[in-house]
Amino acid sequence: MSAIAFCTLCENKGVSGIFRCEGCSQTFCLQHTNEHRQYLTHQLKEIMLENEAIFKCFNDNEQSSLLFDQINQWEKDSIVKIQQTAQNARLQIQQFSQVQKEQTKEKFSQINKQLEEALQTQKYLERDLYRWKILLEQLQYDLCMISPLIIFHQDHSQGLINNIFILKKDQQSILNEKLISSSTEIYFDDKHHVAMHCGPCRAPAHVTGTQEYSSGQHQIRLFISKSTDEFILSFNIMSKLMPMSTVSSDSQYLTYGWQSNDCINPFHCSLASDKHFQDLRGKTKFHIKLFMDCDQQKISYFNEKTKQTREINVDIQKCPLPWKLLFYLYDIGDSVRLLSSCPLS
Repeated sequence: MSAIAFCTLCENKGVSGIFRCEGCSQTFCLQHTNEHRQYLTHQLKEIMLENEAIFKCFNDNEQSSLLFDQINQWEKDSIVKIQQTAQNARLQIQQFSQVQKEQTKEKFSQINKQLEEALQTQKYLERDLYRWKILLEQLQYDLCMISPLIIFHQDHSQGLINNIFILKKDQQSILNEKLISSSTEIYFDDKHHVAMHCGPCRAPAHVTGTQEYSSGQHQIRLFISKSTDEFILSFNIMSKLMPMSTVSSDSQYLTYGWQSNDCINPFHCSLASDKHFQDLRGKTKFHIKLFMDCDQQKISYFNEKTKQTREINVDIQKCPLPWKLLFYLYDIGDSVRLLSSCPLS
């Protein structure tokens, strides 16, 4: 005869449970089953409020991006001679921005439909809530940043007044990297360019890239988001020869990279000056450019917000080429997004 499962919230009172939630693995009595469903519905409605707030951004035509600030400053310095060129550049950015908004709006519509269906059918679990919240955060990033693929360029060969160009790279040509994982906690979006830790509980999860880097210099641009600053997240490289089963245990190989508390992997690579170094610690959002120099056997990163750079020399005996990207996520709601990847030589 199987043991009686008591209500998680009434356990001290010995009340038998009648329903086990597959999302959080807790058992509830009739009263607390209804209260648990009401609690989940309340969380869903809070996410829908965030959803509605983002919808209002689609009609926002304010020209407040960094790109426009650069153009306006250039126009002010160059006065009348370049007014027409500046206007042409603005029109180009508006066109690119509109394309970006339309693409983001399409993704938004898909999420909006999923949220409405979930509210009507009540067919959703905690991990669905985490996934929707992360995806909305990614959409908000796209709306605020316009696009990581738009580049402001000045031609310094034109004498006193520099001509300007607005360039838009082809996304497929600069984003040939993808993310994969065997961890059941990890979900993917945007053609495996976004990896999300969706639970159902906090647990170590590893995400790797599909590309191999064996020569030359390479740049990977990342947007990393943490649910809170309480737990560690890290971005690293690993050797293709290193089995995933040994990443978190003793191995003849080592991983190299940085943790969100500013510690270095592996620890013995830390210098005395690293002890009080602060860049990522206490933050939950990072815009990172990760550089891999296979020829010089070193890696570095540039924090686009703080403008700080760090570098590690890689022991090629402990981390043989070719290298691959490796991310460690632990907290529910943590995510990594690939913005671009391209060779530098």
